[in-house]
Amino acid sequence: MVVTCIANSCRHSPKLFESVGFSEKAAYQVTPGNEYVVHAMALLGLHLVLLLRDDTGQPSWFPASQFKIANPHLDAGWGYDITRRDARGLCAIWGYGKMIADKRHNDGLIAKEPEAVRLFAEAASRMPLETAMAL
Repeated sequence: MVVTCIANSCRHSPKLFESVGFSEKAAYQVTPGNEYVVHAMALLGLHLVLLLRDDTGQPSWFPASQFKIANPHLDAGWGYDITRRDARGLCAIWGYGKMIADKRHNDGLIAKEPEAVRLFAEAASRMPLETAMAL
């Protein structure tokens, strides 16, 4: 799936995003108008967030409402897990194999652990923008 950034902050709906840990004042490392490959999606309570490679090349989660869909097709290698529950309200997740197979992988990405970031980079390299747009 490919999305186009429409905003790089949560100023338009701060209460919604503060409830799931995003700051109204933060400016995110994505650029309005640019396209990004979605490598995973998660449901935090009632809010959908997307895992993208941000403008710095790092894996980062963003509120889905900050994007519009440019290509809705998902990679055939994606999986789904609904059995998760954690303090952040994570209750479902979709994405590349390692994200589904290893429940600790997402926590490693959030903490920017080198091994988790390396595994993300490997998965992301298999789905460049051109390939994702052609799905």
